[in-house]
Amino acid sequence: MKHFTNIILLLLILTSCQNKKENNGIAKTEIKEQISEPYSNLILYDNFDNELILDTISKRRESQFSPVYIGQLTDSIELCYKTSKIGHRIEDIDWGKYRNPKATDLNIFIDTTKTIGFPMWIWEYYKAPEHRVNKKSYPIFIKNQSSDTLSIGFGDILPMLTEAQDSIGNWKQIERQFIYDCGTGLTEFYLPPNEIAITALRQNYGINKTKFRVRFRLGDNEIYSNEINGKINN
Repeated sequence: MKHFTNIILLLLILTSCQNKKENNGIAKTEIKEQISEPYSNLILYDNFDNELILDTISKRRESQFSPVYIGQLTDSIELCYKTSKIGHRIEDIDWGKYRNPKATDLNIFIDTTKTIGFPMWIWEYYKAPEHRVNKKSYPIFIKNQSSDTLSIGFGDILPMLTEAQDSIGNWKQIERQFIYDCGTGLTEFYLPPNEIAITALRQNYGINKTKFRVRFRLGDNEIYSNEINGKINN
């Protein structure tokens, strides 16, 4: 009888340990999903209904990462594709008021669970009514994790580039950096602590699988986004 009781106790202990492992496994999975998709419950919307299509990236293409929103993180956000209407700017006479981001100051996340439009082309903002360019795009969330207000860009762009992995896993820049010929009169974007900026990464048509990421560089520090799967034509 004593031997039978010991067997029962051993089975109960093993069952308890197994349940604990399973529960821990579930908890870890849930945390991983929350980390990998931190903005999955956020609603992004606009007032346009034109059809969106895939783009084709090439090294001849000039980069354009214009903000479509800068501000507080809320449950739903209306996007603005006319960057001249985006606030959080200071005039050129106040350049240097806010410092450049350090490598750990910004969290940059490409959200592949959502599709948005692409902002109006540079130089077009001031000439045409607001509309969204018909390029399918992923939203890129840029969050200020520091306790300081940061400088994050000049004019109508954020200093970012698209990179892709080649066949042996090396990261390569796949578009040209946009550069203003003259800085006179350019405004500066700033991002307060715990606020976000949203920009857009065009979704690409292609036949070859690869990984993409974006690189942010302002001053001496480079900050990279998460990596996403995609396709490209060589």
